[in-house]
Amino acid sequence: MKQRIKKCIICKVDFSTMYRVQYKNPKEWVFVCKECLLEVKKDNPNYTYGGTWKR
Repeated sequence: MKQRIKKCIICKVDFSTMYRVQYKNPKEWVFVCKECLLEVKKDNPNYTYGGTWKR
């Protein structure tokens, strides 16, 4: 069975659980890991959560 993994757009590390977010202008949907998610959403008026992706 093929293992599904995505790479975090910020730290460039592969993860099996990712978070779909918009966090800067222009608003674009990207996948980030949990650690990077906590950093980009802190006091960020451009932050929008778009769901969780799991393998």
